[in-house]
Amino acid sequence: MSILVRPPKRKLAEIEGLEQNTRLSSGSRYPNTSSNAPVSTELHSDKDVGPPVISAYSLGEPTETTGESSLRELISNRVSPVSFEAPFQVQRRFAPNVSIVLVGIRGTGKSSLAVILAATSGRRLIDADRYFQQVTGRSRAAFKKEHGSTEYRQQEARAMESMLSDHKEGWVIACGPGSMERSGQMLLREYAKTHPVIHIIRDPESIQSYLQAWDTEKVCRFLDLSGPIYRACSNLEFFNVSETGHGDPTLAKDGHHHSQLELEVDQRSQTFTPFLTLKRLQRDFVRFIAFATGNTTDLSNQHASFPLSTQPVEARTFTYAVTVPISTLFMRNLSIEDLESTADAFELKIDVTESHSSHLGLESTLADRISQTVATVRRNIVVPMIYHVESDVGSINSATPHNEPVRRSTHAYLNLIHHGLRLAPNFITVDLSYDDNVLSQVIASKGSSKVIGHFASVQCVEQGWDDPAYLELYERAKRLGCDMVRLTQPAASMDDNHAVQRFRHRIQALPGPQLPLIVYNSGSLGRLSCCFNPILTPVTNQSLLSETQAKNLPCITLREAQEALYASFALDPMQFFVFGANVTYSLSPAMHNAAYKACGMPHVYSLHQSSSLRGLNELVAKPNFGGTSVSLPYKTETIPLLHSMSPHARAIGAVNTLIPVRNLDDPALVSEGCSLYLEKSRAGPIKGLHGDNTDWIGICNCFRRGLSPANAIRASSTGLVIGSGGMARAAVYSMIHLGVQNIFVWNRTFANAEKLAYHYNRQKLPTHNKNAPTTRSKVHVLSSLQDRWPTYYNPPTVICSCIPAHSIGDQPAPNFRIPSQWLGSPTGGVVVELAYKPLDTPLVKQMRALSHRGWVALDGLDVLPEQGFAQFELFTGRRAPRRLMRTIVLQEYKAEEGQDDQNAIQTRLESLDGHPA
Repeated sequence: MSILVRPPKRKLAEIEGLEQNTRLSSGSRYPNTSSNAPVSTELHSDKDVGPPVISAYSLGEPTETTGESSLRELISNRVSPVSFEAPFQVQRRFAPNVSIVLVGIRGTGKSSLAVILAATSGRRLIDADRYFQQVTGRSRAAFKKEHGSTEYRQQEARAMESMLSDHKEGWVIACGPGSMERSGQMLLREYAKTHPVIHIIRDPESIQSYLQAWDTEKVCRFLDLSGPIYRACSNLEFFNVSETGHGDPTLAKDGHHHSQLELEVDQRSQTFTPFLTLKRLQRDFVRFIAFATGNTTDLSNQHASFPLSTQPVEARTFTYAVTVPISTLFMRNLSIEDLESTADAFELKIDVTESHSSHLGLESTLADRISQTVATVRRNIVVPMIYHVESDVGSINSATPHNEPVRRSTHAYLNLIHHGLRLAPNFITVDLSYDDNVLSQVIASKGSSKVIGHFASVQCVEQGWDDPAYLELYERAKRLGCDMVRLTQPAASMDDNHAVQRFRHRIQALPGPQLPLIVYNSGSLGRLSCCFNPILTPVTNQSLLSETQAKNLPCITLREAQEALYASFALDPMQFFVFGANVTYSLSPAMHNAAYKACGMPHVYSLHQSSSLRGLNELVAKPNFGGTSVSLPYKTETIPLLHSMSPHARAIGAVNTLIPVRNLDDPALVSEGCSLYLEKSRAGPIKGLHGDNTDWIGICNCFRRGLSPANAIRASSTGLVIGSGGMARAAVYSMIHLGVQNIFVWNRTFANAEKLAYHYNRQKLPTHNKNAPTTRSKVHVLSSLQDRWPTYYNPPTVICSCIPAHSIGDQPAPNFRIPSQWLGSPTGGVVVELAYKPLDTPLVKQMRALSHRGWVALDGLDVLPEQGFAQFELFTGRRAPRRLMRTIVLQEYKAEEGQDDQNAIQTRLESLDGHPA
C-alpha cells in the first residue's frame, strides 16, 4: 500500500463537526460549562450542547510576601496548596514502536507530517477518513447524507474504535476533523493514556493560504474555538512553523493544493519544485517525535553530528544556559541562532500573562503563541531547551506599580506548566514554592523531559546560604523526583559568593548520589558566583543587556563568564594546530581563531607543516598543546602512536583529530573512547593521544542538508562514492550511519576500490535504518563508468566525490562527471563534492544543471565548517558558533581566477545560516 494518502479536499466551511458557534458569548469563551457535560465538536448543531469539556481546577490565590527575613517563612508564604484532576495526570511515557496519532484541522500540514513520519520511522500510515470509507464503502459526507446523523455517529464510533484498537503498534494514524465527533474525542482521550496523540497546529496565514477559504480573521476565530477541543484529546503538541520566501509551494499547475511531499514525489505537477522546503520541518518533527516518545536510538543517531550532544549537559563542566524572555521574542525580531550561539542550553522564560482567567485551561491564543515560539526556537537551535515559567511576573494592571512583581496565580502557573509539557522540552522547571501535591503530579507527567526543581528567593535572607531551609529545599526536590535542582538568591555582599560555594560543597559531601546542582547569587554582586557555578549557569546575550533589570535577566554574558575563568587561572590558554605535509592554504586557522575569540577563550590555532610524522613530536612537547587537526598524508600513519581511538575513527581506519590525554588513571576515560571525557583547557604533561574522525560528520551533515523528505533513506536507498582514499572511507561510513544498505564505489584503480569494499564488508557494521529488513550495509565495486547501473538496485540518491578536481603535478585535472545512466533517481538526490579548488567543478556544474530534477549539489566549503563544528567541540568542550565559522570560511576562500563565479561567494554569504542538517 502506498504511504501517500491524498484525502478529498474540502473547504473549511464544509468540514463536518467544526464550524463557528454563533451562540458563544463574546464576554466569555466557554460560559457556564459543567464538568459533567458531554464533550462535543458539534458547534454548528441545531441543539446547543455546550462547549467542549476541559477539566478545570479548584485553585486558591496565594498569599503575597512582604519583607520577611526568614527563608522558611518566605517559602511558606509562597506555597499555594491545590488539588487538581485529569489534565496533569497525562501519560507521556510510551512503549517502543507505539502507534502515533496526529490530530488537527485542515491546512496544518498534518498529512505531510504523517507521510514524513511513516517514511522515516518505518511505521505504516492510516488516514482516518480513508479508513472510514474502506469500512463503510462511503465517504463521511455521503454516509451522513444517506443514513442520517444518528447512524453516522454510531458508525463513526465503531470505525474509530476499530481503527485504534486494531492498530496499537507500528502505525501513524492521521485523524482529520471528521474523526472528532463526541465519541471520537472520548476514544482519543482513552488512547492517549498509552499512545502519543499529537495536536498539529499552524499559523492562521498559512492555513488560510492552503484552504483558500475564509479570511485570516475567521481562521483565527476558528483556531480559538477548536484549540481547547483538540488539546483536551491529545497529550502532545507540535507547531508546524512555515518556511518563508517560497511563495505557495503547494499550489500545482491544476490550481489545486497538494501536500509539499506529494509534489516532491510527483514532479509532473509543476516544472520546478523547491525540494528542500520541507527539509527543516522534517528534521524538527523527526527530532520531536524521537524525544517525545523516548526513542534513544534515533536521538543518539541525530546527536552523533554534534559530539557534545552525546554527553548530558549536566554532566559537563562550565556549561551555560542563555535566558531569553518570551515577551522579548513576541516584541522583537531577534536571531534565535545568534542568541543561542556558543551556549549549552536555551532557556525560554515564560514571563507573559493571560488576557483573562479561564477555568478551561490556557487561553487558546496565548497557547498558540507559546507553541509557535517554542517551535521557532527549536528549529534554530541544536542545544537542549529549558522551559521556565516565571511565578513572579510584572504588573498585570495599572493599579500595581511596574517595579513590583506580581505573584502568578497557581491556576495560571499550572496551565502554563501543563502546556509546556505538551511541547516536550528537554528540561522544564517547577517552582518549589508550590505544594507537594501539585509538583508531584506535574513531575509524574514529565515524559522524556527532565525536571529542574527551581527556587529563586526574591530578597536576601538573614542567614544567607547557611539557612537550613536551602538544604531542606534540595532534599525536597530530590524526594519529589526532580532530576536537577536550581537555587538562587540576591547577593548582599561579595561574601555571599563564598557562601554559595560552601553550600555546594555541603551538598557534595552528603552520603550517596546527589542531584546535579545549579546554585548561584543573582544581581551584579553575584556575578562571581555565576562564573564558578559549573552547571547550566544562566547567562544573557549582548542584544538583551538593555532588558537586564526590567525583565530580571542574568547580569553576565557567556563570554564574560569564560574570560573570568581564564583570567582567574581556573582554565589555561591552549595551542591548537593543523598538521600535515601541505597545509599552507588551510582555512581552518581563521575559522577556529574567530570562534575562540567569540567564545572568550584565549586559544590560538596555527599551521604546522612537516615533511615527516616526526614533526608531531614538536607539538606534543608543548605544555599547552590542546590538540591538532591531521591532514594528508598522516591520517593513517598516526594510528600506531595513539593511546585510544573513538569507535568512528576505528571503523573508518583514519583519524583527522588528535586530543592530548593528560590523565591515564581514570579507566572511564579509556573505556568511553570519547575525547569529550578528557579534561579540556588544562595545561600539563601529556601521557598519550586520543584519535577521532570528524570528516565523516562533515559529509554526513551535508547529506542530511541536501536530502529532501522525498529522498528519506529507506531500505531500497543506495549510495555512490567516487574514490578510494581516506575521505572516501569517511564518505562510506557516513552513508552507513545514515542507514544506506547498499553502497557502490568507483575508483580509477579497481584494486583500490576493492580494498575499500573489503575494509567495510569484513566489519559488518550495523546500519541505523529501522526501515531496513537487514541490519548490515554492503559495499559493492563498480568496474567501469560505461556500465549501466546494476539492475537489481535503485539508482543512487546520495553521492560523494572524494577525488581532487585540480591538476596534481603532471596529472591533468580529472574533469569528472557522473555518468548519465547512473542518475536515474526519479526524485533526484544529493551530491557532495569534497573538492573546492576550483569551487565550480565540472561535477558541481553538472548537478546544478539537473536541479529541476531534484538534484542538490554541495561542495567542500559546505563540508569544511560542518566537520569544523565537531572538531571545535572535541577540542574545547564548548559549542561552536556555527554561523560565524561558516562566514569566515567563505570570506577567507580565494576564488580561482577564471574558474569560479566571483559573485557566488557573496550570494552564499547573504543567505548564510548556521542551521544544522
